[in-house]
Amino acid sequence: MLKTEFIDVLSIVSHKLYDSAANVMNTASSLIPANTFCIAQLDHLSTKVLNVYNRDKLILGEGLVVENAESYCALVTEHTQGPLVINNNLTHPLTRHMDATEFVGGCSFLGVPIHNENGEIYGSLCSFDQNFYVYQQKDVDLLLSLSSFFTGLLEMETTLQQLKHAEDTAAKVLEEKKNLLAVLSHEIRTPMNGVLAMANLLQSTKLNEDQELYVNVIESSGTSLLSMMDQILDYSKAEAGAISLEINPYNVTDTVDYVLQLFSSEAEKKGIRLYAEYNINDHRMLVGDQHKVHQILINLVGNALKFTEKGEVCISTQISADSEGTLDVSYEVRDTGIGIHPDRQDLLFKSYSQIHGNSGKYGGAGLGLSICKQLAELMGGVVWLKETSYLGSRFAFSITSAAPTSMQISE
Repeated sequence: MLKTEFIDVLSIVSHKLYDSAANVMNTASSLIPANTFCIAQLDHLSTKVLNVYNRDKLILGEGLVVENAESYCALVTEHTQGPLVINNNLTHPLTRHMDATEFVGGCSFLGVPIHNENGEIYGSLCSFDQNFYVYQQKDVDLLLSLSSFFTGLLEMETTLQQLKHAEDTAAKVLEEKKNLLAVLSHEIRTPMNGVLAMANLLQSTKLNEDQELYVNVIESSGTSLLSMMDQILDYSKAEAGAISLEINPYNVTDTVDYVLQLFSSEAEKKGIRLYAEYNINDHRMLVGDQHKVHQILINLVGNALKFTEKGEVCISTQISADSEGTLDVSYEVRDTGIGIHPDRQDLLFKSYSQIHGNSGKYGGAGLGLSICKQLAELMGGVVWLKETSYLGSRFAFSITSAAPTSMQISE
């Protein structure tokens, strides 16, 4: 609430500043008996009329943009660098041959520069009169005073924008901290499901080879849980929200087999075939963050099983080497589930998005794909929806890796 109220106040003040700019012209028009007053912004190419006041005759329109070569307002900043008084634009050497003179018609002119808070030229404050009003020194002094006032407005506007940016940054950090518990809860859920599932199976079996396998899975899930908690703590400490990578050699088939084993019980209960395919050209060893690859595959496979009632879920892995020896690693998780409706696909990879509605049938916090996207990008990769229909969906995840050296493997 504080964030919203503070930013709203900034927006209101910013709007009031522009109202004050319009009041600058109204003040000038009430004290100087000329027809037209304008505030113009200039860059090195063109002049733009920001605000304008015409008393009787329409000489300038708001929003008008002209090249500086045809801008009276630019004469103030490019030729005189100070107040410019022209009693008759039809005879003055600076204006008599300008095409703009034909546009505005015969008139007298007064212009003063406007500087920003750094002393740089921002634009000019100008006055035109078709009745050739003779400007007095008091008129020049008044416009100079109003120009100084406008410089103060610009400085305040810059300060407000800086405050707004700082507030937005602080609000983002605050929002990330608020989401930490939700992320923590979601990321713990998957390995905890593995722990509980394996524990239940262990209780129903004797101490045999299968039981030893289940114990190993429990140990792996616990390790994954602790590692994940450490990563989330690192995430909460990082001001930019960046999660550090842990780069080590790892076996790609072991990585995929771990995910298959984690979900084997759930797949068996639903009668779904869960398996893997490999086209890795003997590139079994990779260098990267195995834990984060685990997390992405766990989320993708978990979603695939959740939305598949019959058929199969497959993890397909492809690895190829380019001419420089870099390995291109692609994982694809395909299912025979319900697919994703076209109207809901734009919600993919967005936090707290329930792709299949909020009916509660499928549950979840809507964080899985968003976290997949963050982790993939952290590893320099990408995750995307490759294909979906009523026959199922295919999600792909791609990263690059270097082949480990013999020394890394031995370590």
